[in-house]
Amino acid sequence: MNETSAWKKLGTLYGGLKGLNTEPLPSGVYGSFYSSSEGIYYHQKIDIPTDEVLDLPGLPIDYILKQVDVFWSKTSEYKKFGFLQKRGILLYGPPGCGKSSIIALLRRQIIKRNGVIFVPTEDFGLFNKSLADFRSMEPDRPIMTIVEDLETYLESSNGSNLASNEKAALSLYDGERQVNNVIHIATTNKPDAIADRFIRRPGRFDVVIGVHAPGRETRDAYLRHICKNIEEKQINEILDQTDGLSLAYMREIATTYLVLEIPLKETIARLKKQANQKYATKQTGFTIGFTEKED
Repeated sequence: MNETSAWKKLGTLYGGLKGLNTEPLPSGVYGSFYSSSEGIYYHQKIDIPTDEVLDLPGLPIDYILKQVDVFWSKTSEYKKFGFLQKRGILLYGPPGCGKSSIIALLRRQIIKRNGVIFVPTEDFGLFNKSLADFRSMEPDRPIMTIVEDLETYLESSNGSNLASNEKAALSLYDGERQVNNVIHIATTNKPDAIADRFIRRPGRFDVVIGVHAPGRETRDAYLRHICKNIEEKQINEILDQTDGLSLAYMREIATTYLVLEIPLKETIARLKKQANQKYATKQTGFTIGFTEKED
């Protein structure tokens, strides 16, 4: 039996058919897919491309990992007081400021716990069903859900699926589709688009963290990592002129300056203009809790 067929066998089991003997899902990241020809959905292991995972200073990495560690250590307390063991963490902020690195570290952490990660691949309705059926078959496995760019499921541009996705998302995070032993992780570049429905309501996302433009110590550590043989004078020249720019721009700035010998002012002026068109922010570092967009 090939790998895809094996996951389809698991899918028929988790879809509700009885009498199949199969092994639990190996730890990893899974998407749920529907096969119209067979009338089943199945879990398939997927690879999520990611940049190199870096534990950079100035990011809320230690804070988040500690929150997650404490959460998983409190199973008996959740049972004692009759609460579902679930937690929601939402990361918001401009692209390229470290959210994906944090997500990658969280994936690695739960895989070490023999946990299973689910990501939406089609719509939230199928996503919900796959989680509920998986939990009915494996009641004690740690589950993490990861929804990157949550706003893309909830924006009006999503067309006819908007209402159903929003209803299913609310059901997943704080409704009849909730499951036990789960941490929900989500990211968004547009918190204002979903703030009233998700960010401001306790019980959906318990911890909301703004990941803003990286501070000097974060940019310093990143430059030292990506640049070999860079001089202190060159590092300080770059750091002095890159306030408000994300890590995504640091490599471009470093290569144009160090390799192509284009003046820093020329490259930085171009990139700041590009950044300010869509993701201007005066905030740096990270904040706990949602803060309004600055003028």
